Amino acid sequence: MRFPRFDERGPVVKHEFEALRSLNAAFLAARYEWQTACTLWDRLQSGDAVAELHEAHTTFPFYGQAVQEIARGAAAYERHVALIAWRYTAAAVVLGVTVLQRVAEAKPPLTARTVEMLCQEPTLGRLHEALSVPVADLLPEREHALADERTRTAQQWTQARDSVDDAIEHVLEIAADQDAAHPRTKDEAAGCLLTEHCPPHTDPAYQEALEPLLRLAEQIPFDISQIIAKG
Repeated sequence: MRFPRFDERGPVVKHEFEALRSLNAAFLAARYEWQTACTLWDRLQSGDAVAELHEAHTTFPFYGQAVQEIARGAAAYERHVALIAWRYTAAAVVLGVTVLQRVAEAKPPLTARTVEMLCQEPTLGRLHEALSVPVADLLPEREHALADERTRTAQQWTQARDSVDDAIEHVLEIAADQDAAHPRTKDEAAGCLLTEHCPPHTDPAYQEALEPLLRLAEQIPFDISQIIAKG
């Protein structure tokens, strides 16, 4: 597990550090399971295609039936672990950005109660707000860094923010397709938790957003460490 070392006597206090580290371990565990589930799903899709080819003219399509039965379970497991990954990753991003910004601006540590609240799954709007913080501008210049490093960092954050914006739109579309009473507007969708608006019979709202968020969530603790090291 990649996670930087923090001095408890430094700017990041014990309850902030422990929360960041615990969320990091949680979303990495879910990430590895999600990746395994995606690999299994891809393999089963290939098997289904082979079954259709070889069993097109047979009265005994048991191979294809078996693959489809397994695939249904694999699809359900993929979504299950993806939503777990989303919950912990989104929380890690929001908490991480909050700690990073307060360290960069030399503000007092967060209270234990605030940290506990930030460890819960954020609404899509709260996540979008965290991704709008100009993190690239808060990071110190590194020696021997590439000339466009700050620009590339800003682009990564913009990509993640845009993908969350797309997820908000997706949640709104799902509600419209189901003729649901809520959410009806984009602002209402921004107030939703993604894990509560991703029914199994729909395309997952996390599809394009989860991987960029995972990359940022893994990087944020190192960004905090970099700010501390530069004083």
